[in-house]
Amino acid sequence: MRTPRMLAVLLELGNGRPTTVHALAQRHRVTPRTIQRDLAALQQIGVPVWTRTGPAGGVGLVEGWRSPVTGMTATELQTLILGEAGARDLGLHDDFTAARLKMLSAGSVIGESPARTHDRFLLDSGAWFAAPDRPEALADVARSVWDGHRLSFDYPSGASATRDRRTVDPLGLVLKTDRWYLVAARRGTPRTYRLSRISAVRVHAESAQRPAEFSLADYWHTSRAAFEASLAALPVLVSLPAASEAALCASVPGESTHAALEAARHSRDASAGDRLTLRLHMESVEIAASQLLAIPGAEVHEPVELRRLLHERAAELAALNRPRTVDRHVSPGRTRCPPDPP
Repeated sequence: MRTPRMLAVLLELGNGRPTTVHALAQRHRVTPRTIQRDLAALQQIGVPVWTRTGPAGGVGLVEGWRSPVTGMTATELQTLILGEAGARDLGLHDDFTAARLKMLSAGSVIGESPARTHDRFLLDSGAWFAAPDRPEALADVARSVWDGHRLSFDYPSGASATRDRRTVDPLGLVLKTDRWYLVAARRGTPRTYRLSRISAVRVHAESAQRPAEFSLADYWHTSRAAFEASLAALPVLVSLPAASEAALCASVPGESTHAALEAARHSRDASAGDRLTLRLHMESVEIAASQLLAIPGAEVHEPVELRRLLHERAAELAALNRPRTVDRHVSPGRTRCPPDPP
C-alpha cells in the first residue's frame, strides 16, 4: 500500500545519503512515476524533499532537517495525507492532531513556522446550509480500502428503485467537498460509487486486485471531467451586459463558463456596446431556465424552447410579484436583502 511505502521512502531519505528516483523505484518495485508522486505527497505535508536532474542529481532531504516520523505511527502519517476533514470523518481526528503537532515541531529545525499557517488559514470543506455527508458505510469501506480486501454492497441500479448486489475491488476513497465516493474496479473496470447510496456492506477476506499503474488522482481528474462534460449537453447562445459577468459565474459555475466569457471578450463587436455574446453548454432546458433567470439583462438567442420557457417563467413571476402596497419602511428603489453568511 502507498502509506507504508511513503514511510519507508522517508526513512530511507532520512539516512542522509542522496539517492535517485530510479533506485527508489527498483527497491520498492514500483515505477519511477509512482515514486515521483510519493515525493510530491511528502512535500505537500511539509517534508523538505529536494530533487535535482543531471549527472550530479538525485533525491534527498534538506540538510539539518530531522524527521519526526521516527516517533510517528503509520496511522498518524495516514491522517496527514487524508487531511483534517477526511481524518475527522474516519474517526481519526486525534491521530491527525498528534501528527500535526509532530510536524510543527519539526518545522522549527529548518527555520520554518508551519504553526503560522495553521493559525492564519483555515480550510472549511463543508457546504453552506447543508448537513455533512457522513455515510454509515464509511467505516467498513475505509477498512476494506486500507486492508486491500474485496467488498460487496447493495447499490441502486440506474434511475430505478431496485438495488443490485455489487462485488468490487476497492481502489480508493475520495472526499469531494463534503461528500464521500468510493472508487472501485468491477469486472476490471474502475467505477465511482457515492457512499451515501451504499448499503449492506460486507468486507471479504479475499484480497482485492489492484492494477500496478493505477493512480487515484489521475482517475478522479479524468472521471470528473467526463462527468461534467456529460451533464453539459445543451448548447445555449446567450447575451448579457458586461456588468452581469459575476452573476453569470455565480449562477452557472465552472471552468467552461469562464472560458466562454474569455472568448466573448476577445471576439466582442464594438457595435454591441457593453453586451457580451457567448456560447455555453448547460444541463437541460429546465435547469438552464432556472439558472439564467438569476442573471440581470440576459437574453437567450438559442435554443428557441429555452427562450420560450424563460419568457413564460419571467411573465409568471412578474404577474405574481406585481407591487401591491408601498412599504413605508423601505425607500423607493431599495429592497430588503438577507444578510450574508456570518
